Amino acid sequence: MSEKHLHIIRGNDTFSVELHLQNILKKLGADFDASMNLSRLDGKLASQDELTLAVTSLPFFGSSRLVVVSNAAPLLEKQQGEKTAKLLNGVPETTHLVLIVEDRLKWRKDDQGKWQQYWETLNPEHWLVRKAAEDQALEFLDSPLPDEKDMPAWVIREVKRQGGQISPDAAAELSRHTGSDTGIASQEIAKLLMYVNFEKPVSVEDVIECVSGEGSADTFKMLDMLMAGNKKEAQAMMHQLLDDTQPEMILGALAHRFRQLIQVRAALDAGEDVSSLAKSRIIFSNQVGTYTQAARRYPMERLKQIFNRLLQMDVQSKLWDDSSPLDEIQVDLRTNLELLVMEV
Repeated sequence: MSEKHLHIIRGNDTFSVELHLQNILKKLGADFDASMNLSRLDGKLASQDELTLAVTSLPFFGSSRLVVVSNAAPLLEKQQGEKTAKLLNGVPETTHLVLIVEDRLKWRKDDQGKWQQYWETLNPEHWLVRKAAEDQALEFLDSPLPDEKDMPAWVIREVKRQGGQISPDAAAELSRHTGSDTGIASQEIAKLLMYVNFEKPVSVEDVIECVSGEGSADTFKMLDMLMAGNKKEAQAMMHQLLDDTQPEMILGALAHRFRQLIQVRAALDAGEDVSSLAKSRIIFSNQVGTYTQAARRYPMERLKQIFNRLLQMDVQSKLWDDSSPLDEIQVDLRTNLELLVMEV
C-alpha cells in the first residue's frame, strides 16, 4: 500500500499538532464517521491490550479507522519499545494510527563538529526513526514550537495558509503581542483577515487597531473568566461573542486552552514544578499561577472529557455534508458552545 497510515507527530507546538490531525482527518474522506471510527487514547494511561484492540479493530460502516494516541513517548522507550514495534508491524491498512510525541529540538555537534538541530527524543539514533527509513507506511510530521525570533516568518506563512497577506512590519508587530504562542497568533490572524475582508495586506495599523495589549481578544477574556470560575460572566460574554465572532475561532481557542490545562494538571498530579511548562513554552511564565489555580479546579478526567467533547465538536463541524448550508453548521456549533460553557 502506497498510502502512509502510520503517522508520528513530534514536537511541542500544540497548534501545529492540531493542523496535522485535521489534515489526516481530511484524507480519510467523506465516508469517515468519527462517532464510530475515532478512538483517542493516552499513552501514559492506556494498557497494551487497549492499544491493540483500538488499532486492530475493523472500521464500522466505513473504510477507515483513526486511532490517536497522545503522550505517546512512554510507548517508545526501551521497556515498551519492543511491544510497540510489534504493534506497528500489525496495524491493518484500514487503520490510521497517530502517535503524538512531545519533543523538542536541541542543538548539538555532529560527527564533523558542526552544530545541528536534533529532536531530543526521536533523534536519528532512535529505533523508530531508523524504522521509518525502511517502512513505506510510516511518516514523521514535525511540529516544533518556533522561537520568538522566528515568529514573524511563521505569521507570514500562517496568513498565507489562511488565504491572506500581511506586511513584514505587521507580522513583526503581531509577533510582539503574541510571543511564540502559535494558537493565539492563529486566532488573531483570522480576526485580522476578517477585519481587512481579505481585500488587502494586513498593515501595522490594522494590528494596532485589532489586537489588544497582550494579544488577547475578547475570546481570551471569556476564557479567563471561565478559568477563574466566573461561569455567569463567561456565559454572558460567550453569548455576545457568538454575535460577531466565527464559532470555529472560539472552538479553537477553547481547545487550545483546555489542552494547556491538561498539561498543567498532569504536572500537578506528577508532583512536578508547573513553571517547567513555561520553560518548554507550553504556557508563559506570567500564566503559571493562573493556570495552576484553574487546573486545580478540575480533576484530570473532567479536563479530558471537556477536551474530547471539543474535539468531537470540531470533527462534526468538518464532516457535515457539502450540501449543508454554512449557517446551519454554525448554528449547531454555536448551540454546542453555549451548552458547553454552561456545563463547565
